[in-house]
Amino acid sequence: MAARRTRGSGSLFLAKNGLWTVALPLPSENGKRRRKMYRSRNREVVLARLREYERSRAGTDLPSPSSYPTGEGTTVGEWFDYWLSECVYPHLRPRTADGYKSIAAGRIVPALGKDTPLAAVRPADIRRMQRDIREKCSPTTVRNAHVVAARAFDAAVREEEIPRNPVRLVEQPRPARPQLDVPNSKDVRLLLDAFRTRPDGVKWMTYLLTGARRGEVVGLELDRVSDYVDISWQMQTLKRGENGRPIAPSDFEYRHLYGGFFLTRPKSKAGRRTVPLIEPLRSLMRHHIATTEPNQWGLVFTNKGRPIDPNIETRRWRQVQREVLGADRFVRLHDLRHAAVDLLYAADIPEHMIVELVGHSTRAMTRAYKSPAHLDRLKRAMSNVEGLFL
Repeated sequence: MAARRTRGSGSLFLAKNGLWTVALPLPSENGKRRRKMYRSRNREVVLARLREYERSRAGTDLPSPSSYPTGEGTTVGEWFDYWLSECVYPHLRPRTADGYKSIAAGRIVPALGKDTPLAAVRPADIRRMQRDIREKCSPTTVRNAHVVAARAFDAAVREEEIPRNPVRLVEQPRPARPQLDVPNSKDVRLLLDAFRTRPDGVKWMTYLLTGARRGEVVGLELDRVSDYVDISWQMQTLKRGENGRPIAPSDFEYRHLYGGFFLTRPKSKAGRRTVPLIEPLRSLMRHHIATTEPNQWGLVFTNKGRPIDPNIETRRWRQVQREVLGADRFVRLHDLRHAAVDLLYAADIPEHMIVELVGHSTRAMTRAYKSPAHLDRLKRAMSNVEGLFL
């Protein structure tokens, strides 16, 4: 007996009227499943339709829900399984979708109850969910769980599984206000001096003097470095489906390097940018490229000739930070990006250019990265005002 095709991947069968028929799934409308039917006496004609549909999904290996909502007695577990498979993975970037799945399966569904009827969830249940998560996790996780749950229940309202969204009736948890340890101008000088003499110093200096993100630095390629760095790809480790490709929408841009390592496009067009190299990074980068053993992927930075795992990069930075700034400091790797923004503001670079250099989509995002004004910057600003009266 032939294996049954995965639900949602289309079906091919011989109808009672003697016509070969292919049924292809369409997006649901008002909570109802829809299909597009093609019929022909020639099996190859409808089979070509099915193959065309499969090619349109090339590059994906999306999960399928174990069952589809019936509209009657759908449980919380069944709905989140369906929502992740049909609404999240086909449309969001892989790491984002994995994050949704992790918090839904690990926090939301257990807190609400897998077998609880979806329609029975009330605002009080959402508050209880928040309390349960707050006892074990950070305020950021509580807030993220609220956001993910709200989006899942929004979809349930649109597909007429429930009349209204109980999550929207509950106040969104307040965000955490972390105290960042961003390097100041004195720290930056200390770091630059240390990076000049470290074997891996050029890599850490790239973070500080370009404002690039973790994946953008470890994914930097030789042909994208000159007097500028072309930041248009980033390194990510992604889960692969049975077909060996990332579990991602069909329009997700990626290049496979090795194992689970992929180069992917930044999340937004603003993330693709060109940043001029400045001294001392420019000279150190040229020397590094000229003296480093080539690798088959054309990467600027490697781990013994292989791609660098971004997660391992974070752990390595902690050791570097302790050696250079001291064990009493906690400067995250991403805080070097904050420091780069501070340097640009301190140099009186126009804000619209800072936004472009660091790859933010809005000025508000860039301002959020800026540390509180330092006294020297405030003094310089007020001195300019003083000059108006002299």
